[in-house]
Amino acid sequence: MSVVLKDFIEAEGLEPGDRLPPERDLALKLGLPRTALRRMLASLEKEGRLIRHVGRGTFIAGSGISSTALRRPPGSTGDALRTYPAEVFEARLIMEPKIAALAALRATTQEIDEMQKSIDRGNAAGTLVEFEKWDAVFHRIIVEAARNGLLASLYEGIHVVRAGNLWGKMKEQSLTPERMKAYIAKHQAILEAIKDRDSGAAELNMYDHIVEARKNILGPNT
Repeated sequence: MSVVLKDFIEAEGLEPGDRLPPERDLALKLGLPRTALRRMLASLEKEGRLIRHVGRGTFIAGSGISSTALRRPPGSTGDALRTYPAEVFEARLIMEPKIAALAALRATTQEIDEMQKSIDRGNAAGTLVEFEKWDAVFHRIIVEAARNGLLASLYEGIHVVRAGNLWGKMKEQSLTPERMKAYIAKHQAILEAIKDRDSGAAELNMYDHIVEARKNILGPNT
């Protein structure tokens, strides 16, 4: 089973000296019981692939990386900021429903037309990559329509993570034709609320959409 953790490390592009997320979070991301995760961590530590420190976390081992070298304080230059799908969904649930509510009040006719085109093209997509492209376009048009530069800047961080390798693998594994149709239907419901200038309905539909996507990708208990 260690291959699951190895795939995660590879997909994230983690390098020697990088720190893994806490066990609880990592178990959630990988959909594993914590006991199984601990066995995998112990196995990789035994192989010399990981270095574990009580109170500091688990780090990727490698050439020139020693336990002494990893004893730098948290927040120092070597600790790169990383985020993971569960954190992304938390941020999306905080931001995107309110963004949709603003878009319902501020979207132009042209933006509404562009949203409809993105839905239609996503519905007609012949590949997962194409579907994902138009899914992302739909959400970004809504962000633009909200007319809030700070929110748009913050959303770019979400977009970057959604475009990453790990997210792509998890989304690919979760998507089925039925789920893609459900996402398209929810996009259409969001758009209809925006057309009606109903900010409350736009917010609620966006919230439900993200909760559904989180359940499909991370599992029913998230």
